[in-house]
Amino acid sequence: MAKELEVTFRTLLSKNEYNRLSKEFEDKPANLQTNYYFDTTRFTLKAAEVVLRVRKRDEYELTLRRKKGYNRVELSSIISEEEFKKFVETGEIPSLEIQAELGELVKGQKIVNYMSLSTYRIFFPHKHGVLAIDKCDYLGETDYELEFQATNREIGKRDFIETVKELGIVYKKGETKIKRAYNALKRQ
Repeated sequence: MAKELEVTFRTLLSKNEYNRLSKEFEDKPANLQTNYYFDTTRFTLKAAEVVLRVRKRDEYELTLRRKKGYNRVELSSIISEEEFKKFVETGEIPSLEIQAELGELVKGQKIVNYMSLSTYRIFFPHKHGVLAIDKCDYLGETDYELEFQATNREIGKRDFIETVKELGIVYKKGETKIKRAYNALKRQ
């Protein structure tokens, strides 16, 4: 089980900005990933600012993310396809450590998969972090964003501001992908 501290800065992109950047960085690594989000039917985790997801790329990665001030603390582990399918069917979390973390919060409520979100991501090391150019599809909607992930808030913020200027992007404050998708879910 891996524990990580990560600070993320983001700006939404217009479709034109996304198209320009994806062409400019077409030689960089890219992947398609789908995140499957889980919560109780009463959205107990969301209310506590906790995210529980399985990310499918080449393998399935189970992640619990908790907000701690400006930072996020993550617990993650690789699970098998069979464990993922069983999780979707039964709501039984395939990690004892994550079960223990959520025990008091969930208190026996059933965990369900309520949404998925697919992201085509171009990503590469940049300055003191990782830059990602994302196209996100969820619930029939598509949006675009630029993310900068760092491990130090002050240095990361400086690098992000410089990068936005260097790339000629108009900064547009945006919620996290999950919040944007959740808002789309509420609109349905």
